[in-house]
Amino acid sequence: MFVTEKLKTFSWVNVGNPDHEDFEKLQVKYKIDEDTISDILDPDEQPRLEVEDDYKVIIVRFPIINRENDTLWHTEPLSIILSANRVITVCRKRCDLLDKIKKSEKTSREEFILNIMYYIAESYLRMLKELNKRVLASKRVLQERIRKKELMDLLEVENSYTLYMAGIRGNVAVLDKLEKMRGFVKTDEAVELAEDARIELGQATEVVTSYSKMLKSIKETFESVINMDSNTNINRLTMWNIILVVPTVIVGYYGMNMKLPFAEYEDTALVIFIFIMVMLMVFAVFGAVRRRIV
Repeated sequence: MFVTEKLKTFSWVNVGNPDHEDFEKLQVKYKIDEDTISDILDPDEQPRLEVEDDYKVIIVRFPIINRENDTLWHTEPLSIILSANRVITVCRKRCDLLDKIKKSEKTSREEFILNIMYYIAESYLRMLKELNKRVLASKRVLQERIRKKELMDLLEVENSYTLYMAGIRGNVAVLDKLEKMRGFVKTDEAVELAEDARIELGQATEVVTSYSKMLKSIKETFESVINMDSNTNINRLTMWNIILVVPTVIVGYYGMNMKLPFAEYEDTALVIFIFIMVMLMVFAVFGAVRRRIV
């Protein structure tokens, strides 16, 4: 879907959820070559800056929640095509953050693109806070009872942190190249915007790093708890096997077809062997309790 906005110094063409006809229009009307369109179609395209003859292609990644993907919290590429008097933004999914950019923040092509970079960095910080709330909620549940669902949630968050870190670092590299591009950052407003975007991206990098370390610590703690519980349960089962072996051995021996002590006194022998079995089991249980095995 094409949405065109006429501004003072340039026009903005936003293409969201494009289909085959939209890509044909990009190729025919706006003279975008086939290789660039192929890159736009790639959901795994990494942030980069590429200079063509008539335009420049800027690809950045922004955070998104997508229930159709294996990882719920992941990133999507946003392609920005910069030409002489036009900015074209193309995204496979709807990019809501573009709606947040005010008209006053679109005074020039360069400032508009830098504002996109700033809002993307801001959205990373917002999403990271939401992910951290999810981690803390799973942690509270796991402290009461270790369940598979919460552990899988933590694994999904860890995957999201990895994707976020890759996207943030790639965006920082793109911002570095934009600042080095001749004539791109040429006004005081553009310089300030570039600095604000860099600060936000730097904060996002620090946040995802600290959150990743915290999540790793939580996972290691619960892995240790699971291992300790498993060892305790194994020790308990082993001890109960030992306890139950005592009467089994004695009764099995007494039931053999051979001369046994007290055989001529059936009632007395039964009482004696029951007493011996009970005493041995009591002794075994007492020893296990003292060692906190059962």
